[in-house]
Amino acid sequence: MSFSGTDDEPGFAGGLSNPETTQYKLRRQVIDIVNHLMSYGLQHKLDLPGIAVIGSQSVGKSSLIESISGITLPRATGTCTRCPIECRLSRVDREWSCEVYLLIARELREVKFGDVIKDKRDVEDRIRRAQLAVLNPSKDPLKVLDGTAAMGSNELSFSTDVVSVRISGRNVDDLSFVDLPGIIVSVRDGNKDSDIDDVRNLVTGVIKKPSCLILLVISCESDIENQGARRLAKQLDPTGDRTIPVLTKPDRIAAGSYRSWLDLLENKEERFKHGWYCVKQADQEQLEGGITWEDARKNERSFFDKKAPWSQLDERIRSRLGTPALTNALGNTLFDLIVARLPGLLREVEARLETIQKELAKLPSKVEGDPVTEVWKMIEEFKSDVQALVLGRAQDGEKGLIQNFRASREEFRESIFQQAPDFKPYDCPAGLYGSRSLDVDQSISSTTDDTDSSGEGATGELERLEPSGTRNPKTLIYIDEVMDMARNAATRELPENYPYAVKTYFVGHFMKNWHIPTEKLYQKIERLFSDELTRLVTKHFSRFAAGAFDSEIQNIVMSQLEACSTRAKERIRACIALEQEEPFTINEHYLQDYKTKYTHRYKAARRHHVTREGVLQQIMSGQVDNTESLRNALFHLGELGFDGLDVEKLLRLLPPDPADAMIEIMAEVRAYYQVAFKRFVDNISMIIDYELLKVFYRTLSIAILTKLSSNGADFRDRCNSFLNEDPSIVNLRDSLTQDYKRFESARLKLQNIPGVSVLSAGRLIAGDDMDSF
Repeated sequence: MSFSGTDDEPGFAGGLSNPETTQYKLRRQVIDIVNHLMSYGLQHKLDLPGIAVIGSQSVGKSSLIESISGITLPRATGTCTRCPIECRLSRVDREWSCEVYLLIARELREVKFGDVIKDKRDVEDRIRRAQLAVLNPSKDPLKVLDGTAAMGSNELSFSTDVVSVRISGRNVDDLSFVDLPGIIVSVRDGNKDSDIDDVRNLVTGVIKKPSCLILLVISCESDIENQGARRLAKQLDPTGDRTIPVLTKPDRIAAGSYRSWLDLLENKEERFKHGWYCVKQADQEQLEGGITWEDARKNERSFFDKKAPWSQLDERIRSRLGTPALTNALGNTLFDLIVARLPGLLREVEARLETIQKELAKLPSKVEGDPVTEVWKMIEEFKSDVQALVLGRAQDGEKGLIQNFRASREEFRESIFQQAPDFKPYDCPAGLYGSRSLDVDQSISSTTDDTDSSGEGATGELERLEPSGTRNPKTLIYIDEVMDMARNAATRELPENYPYAVKTYFVGHFMKNWHIPTEKLYQKIERLFSDELTRLVTKHFSRFAAGAFDSEIQNIVMSQLEACSTRAKERIRACIALEQEEPFTINEHYLQDYKTKYTHRYKAARRHHVTREGVLQQIMSGQVDNTESLRNALFHLGELGFDGLDVEKLLRLLPPDPADAMIEIMAEVRAYYQVAFKRFVDNISMIIDYELLKVFYRTLSIAILTKLSSNGADFRDRCNSFLNEDPSIVNLRDSLTQDYKRFESARLKLQNIPGVSVLSAGRLIAGDDMDSF
């Protein structure tokens, strides 16, 4: 078909005839809105109203597109259309012109493909070259256009990138649609079997959208049941609300077969909301003869006016015959769809803008300004976070570093407390003595929960004099074992005197494993601190991995942490060595106070466990209190000169318990352990807090300053290098920024349709009708 005429030629029959009417202007405005949104690349992100032309292979789809658009499409054996071809038709008061653009899906942008076309004969070749460009994405599109690109076999059989053909002129209708590749069921030699699914997926991806009108092209030349496009349309639009079916090649209907096709046209079979249409295009002989567009339309009108059974149909059905009728219906239906969709589109665009803003807010802002200033600014922000980490942040809750340190210190204190000697002021049970030494059989355990009722701790609670819970059997020592140790250690001492070494032995024995919970505490805090520092490095510098800024800071931080750790470990070892050197305290009043408390406890425990003979046991247990016998005994002792005696004073007349000396040793050792372990857990906690945490923060600045060599001549160049962001972050930020610009432009377009108000209720009102609203 030859479309070499101009827009001044008579005979054009479009869907709209009077561009001065309000209805025309309104249609033009809303269609332009959708076209603008597509130009922004938003058809991949929004459900934009539109018309998609689908059909099986060789059903006359290209001829129908040519009849509507007035241009000639590339033709070839087999599949002609290998990518979506968008046609934007605009009636304007100027000479006919055409522009071709490429809508590149992967870049969400449009590329102008050549200069404005003034001669319709040039359109076919331009579209053919544009399709080659999208089928060969590695080639420069402009080189494909001018023929300088080295072309071989196409890189792709089909593409989702769009060739956009934009036609305008006085005799051009206002309509937009996209022509999709024909559905294929088999491939020719040299093609890929995967092409069948590729085309189906491409078509499905477009027409599955709820706002897509499906212009279904069905040829009367073949059985309707064998046309795959029909099956696909029914699958994706089972109610038929979005599908506009059109019959082509009515002149090929076999004699006697008209009835089934007429039933379709009359919407008796396979009913669709918008009904059926029928068009008659030029045949192959006419095309080869160069028939003009105007002659083709005249022949179409003549065919339906004079050829039975078409000429005999009632007027209602005849209004659905011919390309102008179809074009007008498409324009009206598309307009109605856009009008209904505009309020929802505006809400979707605003929601997308809000989402993009939130996503951008999660990303670090783009670094601008002097590189040295920016580097030091980031380092200062990092140091500020390190300081907050070391000082403690209430908002971190129980997972915070200092909160963890606090809880770990309590566990550490309890671990040291649990190692305290568990002295028993009575003999070892029969069968165990002599077999234990200081390693008690594992079957023996002691459970105590004793507190000092004579004083309170710093929290106002009664101080525990013994650890709670089940004790380690290895801390258990009986008084006869203490006695044996004292006797065996005696050298030149006078009778009833025992070496000081006995006490130092027991003190050292129960302190020898203090390093185990100490190492556990230190390793936990060091690990937590290291993890938190790494997290902060990642937070502040990970986006600059490309310039190795994050690894540079990480190396400095870890090096400085190692130096502080070395110093802290030295201090901890020294602290442990001091405690294990020999017993020492200048807080003698604390020591004496604890010794008195433990002496009373041990003596009380001994009285409970050790049995005296006869009346003495009865007196000690209170069984003879207030009896006549006890009163008589106290009376007769008074006559002998023991005035003022009572039961307590009577017991003092008894000979001393031979175990008193051992109880004194036990009480003093236990008292010293209580003083020493409190001192030790405080010192270890302070060393870790100061040497590992605080010193690290206080020396961080000089470490960074020294390691980065900020006074060097190349420091500015290094800062420039440091600020190379991670490409993934750059790409994501750029992509989101571009999306925001596109959606913001879309919002402005949707909010500013001249003479039109977009209402949330889904109505669209022209300016002439606003007063009556």
